[in-house]
Amino acid sequence: MDSANSIQRRGSQLTRGRKFMADELRLMVLGLLNERAYHGYELIKEFGERSRGFYNPSPGAIYPLLKHLEELGHTTVELKGKRKQYQISALGSQYLRDNQAHADQLFAILRHAAKRMAWMSRAMSDEEASKQTGWLPEFVQARIALKEALLMRDNADHDEQRRIAVILQNTLAQIQQQEPALSKVPPSAGDAERHDKA
Repeated sequence: MDSANSIQRRGSQLTRGRKFMADELRLMVLGLLNERAYHGYELIKEFGERSRGFYNPSPGAIYPLLKHLEELGHTTVELKGKRKQYQISALGSQYLRDNQAHADQLFAILRHAAKRMAWMSRAMSDEEASKQTGWLPEFVQARIALKEALLMRDNADHDEQRRIAVILQNTLAQIQQQEPALSKVPPSAGDAERHDKA
């Protein structure tokens, strides 16, 4: 994943039930352990709190992962009463630094998923929802309208697809504050047949 669009896409998927892959969860656990030491249960709780309850890795995912991280030398373990407390090791810190950009994206995906679901399931006013998520109502409405408009043109012919692609490229360039793409629609290759409906 290398863009804000992929973060939004993964954030939307996550809240519909998709889970993080094992290697992604591993990076995120190391990211949390880089902040402070955790017991296994505390890690599960931390994921739930950061995602507002929308992502809670199971004990069956967390505890084997912690054991694996210990075996790899990425964590050290100290017994606190009857619980094992995990800390990131020098080797684990190096692995995290080597993959920091990916780890940052994963946490951004988690935050996006939490905001999206908080907005969709809110029992509050738009003003209150904006305070909770940081999203303006018009921002959310514009994103929804764009998705709907694209869906309605899913059966467009090639000329129309090229026209829409130019619009989207120009819009993307403006959002990213880059030079706009050419505003002229590329010439048709002569194939204006309609796509079959999915």
